[in-house]
Amino acid sequence: MKRIVQIFLMISILFSSHANAEEETEQTKQAISVPNVYFSSDSEGFSTYKYKAGYLPLYEHGEKYTGITYQHNYFTQGGWSSTGEQYTLMTKAINPRTALGYNLNIGYNTENSHQLVTTDSNYGFRVTDSTKAEVIVNRDRVETQNSLNNGIYYTLGGVSIEQQVLERLTAILMGANMYFSDTNTRPIVRAKLIYDLVPDYGLTAQLRYRQFRDTNTNVANNYFNPSTYNETMIAFGARKRMAGWMLSGTAGVGRQTVNQDPSTTTQLYEFAATSPVASNDYYFKTRAGYGKSAGFLGPNYFYRYVMEELIIPF
Repeated sequence: MKRIVQIFLMISILFSSHANAEEETEQTKQAISVPNVYFSSDSEGFSTYKYKAGYLPLYEHGEKYTGITYQHNYFTQGGWSSTGEQYTLMTKAINPRTALGYNLNIGYNTENSHQLVTTDSNYGFRVTDSTKAEVIVNRDRVETQNSLNNGIYYTLGGVSIEQQVLERLTAILMGANMYFSDTNTRPIVRAKLIYDLVPDYGLTAQLRYRQFRDTNTNVANNYFNPSTYNETMIAFGARKRMAGWMLSGTAGVGRQTVNQDPSTTTQLYEFAATSPVASNDYYFKTRAGYGKSAGFLGPNYFYRYVMEELIIPF
């Protein structure tokens, strides 16, 4: 763990030095991040509660800082419950105008006497004037009752390419591989076409597709793992800045196919709000969503979630 932290700090210094060379005029402050919460529940009675607080000794704005966080996790289902803790070192520098930059973090997670080094990191950059790319690395626990009891986790690596095809048409393609600690592997492909219906109001029409397959379907009850899963969805999005706040939302309906079963309906509804990034008083963002797709008990699985983050600089 000590060696991993040293590597993380070296990478953080490298990225921070590069960012400081480009933005020497930014003023560094300190900040605390509290309260941060995440709540979710689903149709199978599984609920998640996560509470997080952090100290950010290097803070420039809501999308650029370095610090450490503590998170308490609590999971319930029926009469079962489980608790865990996580400590995370992080550094982040995202350009609010382009959404490009990096988010690097490394955590130490304990749950039911199982220890795990985690990360949820990404680096987005411009390849050409019309092409963006993002590298993604995630490592975390599988959050189901059986997986938490047995210490099952996953490691995901992926690459996303965003290409502006026409002035108002953008294509995004993501490919990834998810490695589970129970010997299963899940190749994932996601694609999205986005057309700007009314650019002045941030209204878009989207065609979404996602597909994955599991190489080991004999893993019993750790998580939903069909041999093949396909979903095609039509969605509409909205994104508008109001009084400095960024408001966005998505509503979509689609069809899914699990293995060779007949296709069924899927749904997705999300809303997000973010305060002005460079405010000296606070930085706040929240997101809520509802999704309906397939799960353990059939095609009508659904989940809902809400999260919020508050940062107070000083």
